[in-house]
Amino acid sequence: MLTTRKWIGLTVGMLVLIVAFAALSLWQWQRAQRDRVDRPAVAASDVFVAGAPLAASAYGTRVSVTGTYDAAHQVLVAHGATFYWVVTPLQPATGEAVAVARATVSSAQDPAVSDVTAGVVTVTGVAQPFEGDPGTSATLPAGQTERLTASGLVLPYPAVGGWIALESQSPAAAVSTAAVLPPITGDSTGAIRLQNASYALQWILFAGFVVFFWVRILRDDLREVPDAPTQPAASPVREVY
Repeated sequence: MLTTRKWIGLTVGMLVLIVAFAALSLWQWQRAQRDRVDRPAVAASDVFVAGAPLAASAYGTRVSVTGTYDAAHQVLVAHGATFYWVVTPLQPATGEAVAVARATVSSAQDPAVSDVTAGVVTVTGVAQPFEGDPGTSATLPAGQTERLTASGLVLPYPAVGGWIALESQSPAAAVSTAAVLPPITGDSTGAIRLQNASYALQWILFAGFVVFFWVRILRDDLREVPDAPTQPAASPVREVY
């Protein structure tokens, strides 16, 4: 029966619907997770609290802050022999300074290292917590640290308990370079947009209903299949002696 035109069409249609519903469910789940990432940037002062580390609930939040770079206290965070973050403190007109990881370079002599935009700049990026606080490494040259920490920055003025992975800057830097990919994004905080998450679950349920109806129709058709006629018992052969 399953090889008939009717059941081939029903089965193919069921598979197409299941794939479509699964794709829609995945799309809604991704939208639910991107909720924090897609939000407009908020003021950095709303996220970074003076004298306190960045709250876990604020990890991955997009923030914006205006100030001037302090090139004299810039550091390179060495994540390997040929992989550095260029981290420059940004001092706003009021409030504490914030470290901005503004570029990724492969060498301490890269032009982006010395390309510190002068004057007032507005930066937008992703709020990040410090990478622990082990202190600076004695084996690294001056101006370099092995982790992006409060002690690694060595600033003579107050700074917030976290840093910003730069996404954009106005005015733009003169030297184009690779951005610092934030280790912790908005997806990592567990903050989920419940509306889209519910849509994702609904599409999974719809796929389950498709399978249920396919099985239901199959059972109904099986009940309508007439039983194979039984062959009458053969009459015993009478032997004549």
